[in-house]
Amino acid sequence: MTAENDNQDVLVIGAGPGGYAAAIRLGQFGFEPLVVEEENVGGVCLNWGCIPTKALYSSTEPLGRLETWRERGIVFSGYDLDREKMIENQSKIVDKLTGGVEKLIEANGGKVIEGRATLNSRYEVEVKKANGEEISIEPDNVIIATGSSPIELPGFPFENRVVWNSRDAIKIPEIPKKLVILGAGVIGLEMATIYNRLGTEVEILEMADSVLPGMNIDRRLSSMLIRELKKSGINLHTETKALELKEDSGGHVVVGEEDEDLKEFPADRVLSAVGRSPNSPSATSGLELGLDDGGYVEIDELCTTSEEGIYAIGDVAGPPLLAHKASMQGLIAAADIAGEETSQYRVVPAAVFTDPEYAEVGLSREEARKNGYEPVIGKFPFRASGKALAMGAEKGMVHLVADEGSDKLLGGAILGPHASDLIAEIALAVEMKLTAKELAETIHTHPTLSEAVMEAAENIHGQAIHTGNR
Repeated sequence: MTAENDNQDVLVIGAGPGGYAAAIRLGQFGFEPLVVEEENVGGVCLNWGCIPTKALYSSTEPLGRLETWRERGIVFSGYDLDREKMIENQSKIVDKLTGGVEKLIEANGGKVIEGRATLNSRYEVEVKKANGEEISIEPDNVIIATGSSPIELPGFPFENRVVWNSRDAIKIPEIPKKLVILGAGVIGLEMATIYNRLGTEVEILEMADSVLPGMNIDRRLSSMLIRELKKSGINLHTETKALELKEDSGGHVVVGEEDEDLKEFPADRVLSAVGRSPNSPSATSGLELGLDDGGYVEIDELCTTSEEGIYAIGDVAGPPLLAHKASMQGLIAAADIAGEETSQYRVVPAAVFTDPEYAEVGLSREEARKNGYEPVIGKFPFRASGKALAMGAEKGMVHLVADEGSDKLLGGAILGPHASDLIAEIALAVEMKLTAKELAETIHTHPTLSEAVMEAAENIHGQAIHTGNR
């Protein structure tokens, strides 16, 4: 085994959104970080998650809006679906982004090695390169950014060709006639939306009593989302437990327990989307870092672990398992290593690319009440938005939560067109501790969807112009 750069400043294990953001920022601070990535630069997000999913979501979007075009006087007599062309387009986008990331790391003084890193001790890291060569590195600081992996559900092993994980589904190996999805979380709902648009009959089995069980979605908004999913043709079964996959004369069926009764759901393919687990044991095998009950590496507000000089960021450091949270933590860790001041984030927005989209940030009404606030709600339906009506996208609403005593905005959620984009304004308002009055008094361009956010803030005070007030 050879030694490489005994005076290595920083070793970053993992080149996903957290790892590569940390490496680039470290380079901007004058360091020469070494990044070790076992698979592909860009991690899950760029290669098998966020980006390829959104490429498919955008590609299939017209198929989910054919009726709205018909209502506006444009009728499509038919269309051809080229699966291979869709995959080619998806790959082009992924390759462009991942290639750009590696160039940015190198342009900022960093270096990327394809291989697997293992922490043998605080100051010794063993790296096995893809070509089989093994090297030993003695870094001053280490950033663990190893991400997470799909959870395998008992009775539904990934080695079974019928069972897909999220990586399988995103590559569209085929367009099945019948797809049963286990889990109505973010991945499950997004894949259901995409495959439903492609003409697949989709059944979702969810153990919880509603969709998005890991999020803070308001009951009214979840009911609206469920209604729209069902109207689009997606069959949703809540409070239903998937028990096993079995083969019969007609193919395969998923056996589930619904209302204490056993039911069978025919399936050409099954997507297991019940969650993800941290890739922590392999990365920390030589150290006794603190792990919580979920196996996530415990960190403080500067992303430092129980071992001095060792940082953990992104999925491996705990929920929410979101790329943009990982990126922010990467910047925080890099700043701490460089001795630079860094501010702490208060809220993390999240978005789900269903149809309509859903996004949220900050506290829900229930959480606000539990935290000692007197929550007051402001709402504005997109059916009252001129821009939404013109787009044929009037489903959903903006939902804001403020503290009645101080008028401070505590959180918000959006179900509707471009919710993933619009949530950023609410996130900024909550992060900067703005009041509902300050948001309401900010002029918004007309006609735009963003006006719905302004009017929801006005509705908190009973002063919305284009909808009824409480």
